[in-house]
Amino acid sequence: MFTSVRAGLAAALIALAILPASVSAFAADKAFKRGDLDDAAIKLEAQIKNDAGTVTKPAAALRRDADAAFQKNDFRTGMTVLGQLVTVAPTDASNWLRLARTVLQIRPRDDREKALLLDRASTAAYIAYQRATGRDIEADILAVLGKTLADRNQWRPALDSMRLALDLRESADLRGQYERLRGEYGFRMLDYSVDSDAVTPRVCFQFSEELPGKRTDFSPFVAVAGQDKPAISANDKQLCVEGLKHGERYEITLRAGLPSVVRETLAKSAEFTVFVRDRKPFVRFSGKAYVLPRNGQRGIPVLSVNTSAVVLSVYRIGDRNLLDTVLGYDFQRNLSQYEAERLASERGAKVWSGELAVTPKLNSEVATAFPVDQALGDLKSGVYVMTATPKDAVANDYGQRASQWFIVSDLGLTAYSGHDGIDVFIHSLASAEPMGQVGVRLMARNNEVLANKTTDKNGFVHFEVGLTRGEGGQAPAAIIAADKADYAFLSLKSAAFDLSDRGVA
Repeated sequence: MFTSVRAGLAAALIALAILPASVSAFAADKAFKRGDLDDAAIKLEAQIKNDAGTVTKPAAALRRDADAAFQKNDFRTGMTVLGQLVTVAPTDASNWLRLARTVLQIRPRDDREKALLLDRASTAAYIAYQRATGRDIEADILAVLGKTLADRNQWRPALDSMRLALDLRESADLRGQYERLRGEYGFRMLDYSVDSDAVTPRVCFQFSEELPGKRTDFSPFVAVAGQDKPAISANDKQLCVEGLKHGERYEITLRAGLPSVVRETLAKSAEFTVFVRDRKPFVRFSGKAYVLPRNGQRGIPVLSVNTSAVVLSVYRIGDRNLLDTVLGYDFQRNLSQYEAERLASERGAKVWSGELAVTPKLNSEVATAFPVDQALGDLKSGVYVMTATPKDAVANDYGQRASQWFIVSDLGLTAYSGHDGIDVFIHSLASAEPMGQVGVRLMARNNEVLANKTTDKNGFVHFEVGLTRGEGGQAPAAIIAADKADYAFLSLKSAAFDLSDRGVA
């Protein structure tokens, strides 16, 4: 049954043949433009042209045949005849409009045919609009197009089409349809959120459409009780009231008339009572730097908010599993409790756990140093990761925890890759002096040692180009430096510094 319906619609809409250049020019100046409808028209034109056949009757005879079919309420036959009519008179917008209206009057046999009919009706109306040359017929077409798009649940183009029709000619009936549709699906506030965990809290309102650019003054449309000039920011579909304080309540009004980019404004004013709660207990580390000095104070700063203590765990990954860790997904990433425990059981071990007492200051970030040397004592070579959670927070073993990756070393490594191989320099991080007699290993991806050398008095070692040409598992992956008391590594797979602006080709 559906195959025959498609064939009937194809015959009826035969006039979607390729437009003459003079007709296509009309569309360029139209206010309503839709890329999806342009594409639909092109596809349908190709289909109808292929199925067309030869129409022998003149336009006047076809109009009489269509009138006769409509007198009998035979809309399917009328649709077929109108398809032939627009074939012989493709530039007549009234024929396309009549076809669109006729398709809308056909009672579909099922939901699938209903969707097909609505698609064809909107396409026919759109083509009629492209060919129309007068304000009155454009208003009629846009009204039909808006109704069809609304029936297809395409609310934004339906509203745009109806508004343009009203701009051309006011109609009480269409105005009522437009206002009802606008109230339910037009520009409106959808939701709001309070960012209480930020250092400076704010409340943000989300809208259904994008807001105007940064040069737009929203202050006439946003009122905060007790504030003459509230700080307001807008981005995309969100408007935010900035500079709020924790623990306070605010009365905020969004006034009718607040603008959008779709020529619609906020229809009604809305009032909101917003309470900004205190920040949730939170902990983080200050950065991703992971080398601690071997000499002097060795403390890792832990930043916390609204908690009396921080629960810490420290894990060590040994030298043998270094490459899998450094080149893998986990390195320098926050870990969940499960991931940390799995790392300890498969590639390393937990070497310390406990609590770090802090002196909290309400809603302010407090920095407390974790004394690595006192807690861990003599550090063995390897990579360490420390996880932290606020003691006063609700436990969540599935969420990510603040994680700080680190090693303790005085070995500062620098590597230069060139056409002749890899040059490695090692200097003391404490004194910047070159460090001689330090063992340096060039490691491959598969954890094999490609070469093992010792730095000279200038802290320099060179790996020949032949060692760097390996592929797959034999490709160079890392440089590991170690002496009797120290240890450090440098990944060769991370992004290098761009020296092109330093005259290096």
